[in-house]
Amino acid sequence: MTQLNPPLRLVPRADDAHKGDFGRVALVGGSRGMAGSLSLSSLAALRCGSGLVTSVVPDRCLETVASFHPALMTWPLADDSVGRFDQAAVLQLSEAVDKCDAVGCGPGMRTSIGSTRIVERLLQPVRREGKSPTGILMDADAINVLSQLRWSESPHPVAMPFVLTPHPGELQRLSGAAANDRALQIDAAQKIAAAKGVVIVVKGGPTVVVSDNERWVNTTGNPGMATAGAGDVLTGVITSLLGQGLSAWDAARLGVWIHGQAGDRAAKRLGMASMTAVDLLDELPAAVQAAT
Repeated sequence: MTQLNPPLRLVPRADDAHKGDFGRVALVGGSRGMAGSLSLSSLAALRCGSGLVTSVVPDRCLETVASFHPALMTWPLADDSVGRFDQAAVLQLSEAVDKCDAVGCGPGMRTSIGSTRIVERLLQPVRREGKSPTGILMDADAINVLSQLRWSESPHPVAMPFVLTPHPGELQRLSGAAANDRALQIDAAQKIAAAKGVVIVVKGGPTVVVSDNERWVNTTGNPGMATAGAGDVLTGVITSLLGQGLSAWDAARLGVWIHGQAGDRAAKRLGMASMTAVDLLDELPAAVQAAT
């Protein structure tokens, strides 16, 4: 475990700051039986300093997600009979996300037709008067939808800040590079990053962040973070930083560092074997302070 300096530091808050200065973000995902994933992402965004966080979930998941924290706002979208996004959900999405500074999509979402329509919609940049386009992060089943859409084979780059956070299996589906060949996966991720104009977080030990022509290797984190929900926490951390105005490259690098720093603190306190994603949430305040 290491606790080296972060790749950059958060700007201290002004005395006259208000919640609108720190980003309005939305986390889109969840499904019946997977509401915890989206909740972890949303709570991580709150812990990392977002001014306003909305969990955008299938209707029948709303009360479950809302019960995790009183500061979370919730927004229900149409769902199908088994608690996944229905294809009609995309018709309700704009009102939930178009005013946001960043949107994270995918945790717990599953790959229904409704999920596909939502991902397709988020690939269309939202340009807001006087502001840069909404930043997008896609994780988990949002990346699986991208694979189904053969998105990486399209010649068209994205037109907004865009981060992908795949684990090895998701990256294999997206790129074709075998999950057990880490060097090949990193090379494949960088080719996609260059072609699409995005930043990709290649999760692993250590995590590597790639852009079109740069690679950055993280110095924090430990094997105790190989636990359910840890990636969902990372989704919320990076989405929060995008919403606070960091570039995709900076949000991804600093987000990975903060996430790993929280993991190192949890491991020191509890031991690696007993850590859970909730313990990462508990350590995020100290990790964020270490990056300020």
